[in-house]
Amino acid sequence: MFDAAVNGVMQDESISSSRAASMSASEGHVPVDAPILAPVRFAELATDIGAPSAIEAGIANVKFPVRRVRAGETLYRAGDRFDAIYIVRAGFFKTVRIEANGVEQIMAFPMRGDAIGLDGASDQRYRTETRALDTSLVAVVSLDRLASLAGAGGVAERLLHFIFSREMRRQQDMMLLLGSFSAEARVAAFLLQLADKFGRLGYSRTSYLLKMSRQEIGSYLGIKLETVSRTLSALASAGLIRVDQKSIRLLDVAALRDRVVSHEDASRPVRPPGPAMRAAAGSRMHAAEPALA
Repeated sequence: MFDAAVNGVMQDESISSSRAASMSASEGHVPVDAPILAPVRFAELATDIGAPSAIEAGIANVKFPVRRVRAGETLYRAGDRFDAIYIVRAGFFKTVRIEANGVEQIMAFPMRGDAIGLDGASDQRYRTETRALDTSLVAVVSLDRLASLAGAGGVAERLLHFIFSREMRRQQDMMLLLGSFSAEARVAAFLLQLADKFGRLGYSRTSYLLKMSRQEIGSYLGIKLETVSRTLSALASAGLIRVDQKSIRLLDVAALRDRVVSHEDASRPVRPPGPAMRAAAGSRMHAAEPALA
């Protein structure tokens, strides 16, 4: 299930390094503090998302506005009217579901190329809240603009289908991770997935900064803060990673991958997801329903 991520991290690091060196501002390192935010072309968004098919010339230059969201600011709140899908251009976010008792369950950590706001498609209201973890940029893909592109050879529809399909696969993976992986395997898989995403963007696959706190990681993975800290320390003691506050370096990717593959640990049985976790997993799947009509 997680082979694509863990194997991707094991690719030659020089591929990512050379790509990063050649990336222009519009392709990778988007200046988040630019005084004026230039709109982004449809073709650039398709590249960010990783859409497999080419964009026809007639629609490639259609532009979408870009919005800056400062660290701690909210992009949208649960209950807000669903009027746009957001594509992350730079920075990090966290998407949370707020339970009736006020407890926050983190659903995702969107970064460049990820689509945010899909959970509002089914009932025209966002079901979650998304906040920036650092200064970030998003392209605002309004429903009105999508409707105006409906006749452009089906390009917009195909891109939406790709986005929803990818999101459903991710949520299915997450449900399996929460339901059957040990705490150590969850943390290891999380680190490998982040490394793979950074690598796909042209950054290092083995060294990166965590924008989220240990507590936020624990909420996302369904484990306690103390367990996250203890697991990171154990992986570091085993020589698999190096941890310096929020700085992570993967030292032995193959061994880290083995911790994910060999996730069944009889001496430390996995705590089955409780009602809140099952509700969160259900919300993740519900958020991916492609109902935009």
